[in-house]
Amino acid sequence: MKKNIKTVITAKDYKDCSRYIEKYWKEITCYYPHDEFIHLGLPHKFISPDNSIYKDDQFYWDSYFIIVGLVKCGRADIAKGMIDNFIFLQKRFNIIPMRNRFYNLGSSQIPFLSTMAREVFNVNNDLHWMKTTMAAAEHELNSYWMNKKLTEIHIVYEGLSRYCDHYITHLAAEHESGWDMTSRFRNRCLNYLPVDLNCALYKYETDLAEFYKSIRNYKKSEAYILQSEKRRRKINKLMWNYNKGFYFDYDYKHKRQSSFYSIAGFYPLWARMATYTQARKIIDNLDKFEYAGGLANSQATGLSKEYKQHDYPNGWPNQQWIVIRGLMNYGFHKDAARLAKKYLDLNKKVFDETGKLWEKYNVVKCTIGKSERYPTQSGFGWTNAVFVRLLNQFGDS
Repeated sequence: MKKNIKTVITAKDYKDCSRYIEKYWKEITCYYPHDEFIHLGLPHKFISPDNSIYKDDQFYWDSYFIIVGLVKCGRADIAKGMIDNFIFLQKRFNIIPMRNRFYNLGSSQIPFLSTMAREVFNVNNDLHWMKTTMAAAEHELNSYWMNKKLTEIHIVYEGLSRYCDHYITHLAAEHESGWDMTSRFRNRCLNYLPVDLNCALYKYETDLAEFYKSIRNYKKSEAYILQSEKRRRKINKLMWNYNKGFYFDYDYKHKRQSSFYSIAGFYPLWARMATYTQARKIIDNLDKFEYAGGLANSQATGLSKEYKQHDYPNGWPNQQWIVIRGLMNYGFHKDAARLAKKYLDLNKKVFDETGKLWEKYNVVKCTIGKSERYPTQSGFGWTNAVFVRLLNQFGDS
């Protein structure tokens, strides 16, 4: 792998993909204002993942990765509406569900509300709206992920949280993670403190600390600084492996750290939780994930007997963004640009062959992603959005 060659990304080389994306936004822009059959009505327009099996669905974690592109292509108003849809659902049901379907009201997904809000606020600078949105994020943090009185308890060990939906089964918890399905949890998702989830909660705490400081509520800001620092220490105690230089999920039932390498180990970089020394060690592990088409979701060995779609050789667009954003947070711009170009080139190659972009990819063979629970979908909301953001971030013009 040649890491020291200067990366050049020329926007015109990807013009066919860009035209496809611009046209496709219209096909997946939905307006579903009333409850009907399985869907919950939402007051604002939103972007669904595709125009097929997920038509009229607004997913929680998809929305963050969609928003990172919307704010860079003149659609910040839709991005704001998507966040407002989540606040609407939270007020109605006291949960931000994984998507706007009735039967998903007992489960959420990895929380990204504060990060979505910062993306939109950077465009609209609407402080009144930001106060409302950060209040919703604070409520979510305290009433869902850290509420010990819920039936589906998430905060379970040393102040850290797990995935757990209202069915309280390993399978349902894995669905809440968004990694449906993965060898990462060994079919025992309830037993694990996931590194990605707890880094996302750490980011809520630091985002809230920064927000309250900006509005001169120094007491609450200091409280969240202390809370985030406590979480950081616990994550490092249980999930950081000094010898391997990487973060791993923690099996709190058996009091042991997982040995399974997954892309979740990069979330401390995205959340700005790692020290610079830790970041250097984490980046030394890129070789375990990096292939011709970008980053695979997991290690290549020790996988489940039955294939799971969030495993090697699949790489998912949202996780490419997490890692690339994390690298930029610590100043590793050459590595970030290299991975961005691999992702852009992968999309271009498969688009030239199929005329479409796709939900996920086989990053080893640079083909459409390997299917498991359902056929790999074309479209695709977060694929398109991450493409837009990376081209905006790294393209020459």
